[in-house]
Amino acid sequence: MELNSFVLSAIALLTVAALAVALFKHLGLGSILGLLVAGIVVGPHSPGPSVTAHVEDVRNFTELGVVMLLFLIGLEMKPRRLWSLRREVFGMGSVQILVSGLLVASYISLYDYSWQAALLMGLTLALSSTALVMQLLHERGDLATRHGTAAFAVLLMQDLAVVPLLAIVPILSDVGTLSSDVPFWRQILVVLGMVALVFGFGRYLVPFALKHLLRQHNREAFTLVVLLAVFLAAGAMHEAGLSMALGGFMMGMLLSTSRFSFQIQAQIEPFKGLLMSLFFVAVGMSIDLEAIAAQPLLLAQHVALILAIKLVVLLLIGMAFGLARGTATRVAFMLAQSGEFGFVLFGSAKALGVIDDATFVIAVSVISVSMLLTPLLVRLGDVFARRLQRRLR
Repeated sequence: MELNSFVLSAIALLTVAALAVALFKHLGLGSILGLLVAGIVVGPHSPGPSVTAHVEDVRNFTELGVVMLLFLIGLEMKPRRLWSLRREVFGMGSVQILVSGLLVASYISLYDYSWQAALLMGLTLALSSTALVMQLLHERGDLATRHGTAAFAVLLMQDLAVVPLLAIVPILSDVGTLSSDVPFWRQILVVLGMVALVFGFGRYLVPFALKHLLRQHNREAFTLVVLLAVFLAAGAMHEAGLSMALGGFMMGMLLSTSRFSFQIQAQIEPFKGLLMSLFFVAVGMSIDLEAIAAQPLLLAQHVALILAIKLVVLLLIGMAFGLARGTATRVAFMLAQSGEFGFVLFGSAKALGVIDDATFVIAVSVISVSMLLTPLLVRLGDVFARRLQRRLR
């Protein structure tokens, strides 16, 4: 039953979210798991009242929270520090995507999927949730730790991998070709042009405007200009086929060297907190209980084996790139889930006929359930990491 009144929907959503977050925080399970469960309760797939049936629209809107989160992280990430992570970003991140993607694709191909569908699903499920992991790192104060920076580096490479993944969807389709109307060289020029546009805005125009507004003590216009800059960067990256969150991160990093960074952080933090909370509720609303109930054992098997594949790959790659066993363990358990980008990519694949409706439902369920399990996996990773550290003493 969908609640017709906006006010009733807001009351139901806030009540369930507040109770769930309070309960799960009290149990030591974290607020994110509470928000995901709240989304299940008020979602269209639960037996009770539903706040909306248009979950995808809600999720698309609340992805602005992810953009805000990456913007604030960019404010704390100086360009010099990012350059120091180049080995983890391009080395560890690239190897993780390719190895995890091919192994997951090999597993999926056992179920008589075409090689196109198996490859696309494998590479997509190899990606992790930037929103979920960065929020967890932010909440736990772990962003500056060794496992926090390593996890961030891998996630950054995964965001960069959005472009080739989007490009191969029409290639793998029987009904589409790779943007026959737009040559590949022109797509590259669009990407470079948008990056240059964001750089020009963030390096020169936005700081000039903010400096002028601070002199006038105009806090409202200051906040609006910052929000406009973030959304322009996100929109530019989206037009270029890149992740919107990557645009927010770029704008944050460009403004990190300005003298306004602390004022910007104070103004944007409330918007980020609200939108991120709604984002996790929207992810919970995407969990289809009927689809899970229809094939519970098969779904559990898919989730368990894909998590296991990614755990092993991340652990081995982390140690191969010089991470201590405890650090590699934390990174593996933190990045084992699949990410929100899969909602978009699988939707595109379904529209082009690469996967059918039944495959789409189970793939989205795998992503949602793996995200739901992440707070518990992170706690489990902490336990294993501490045991490993005690053994090495």
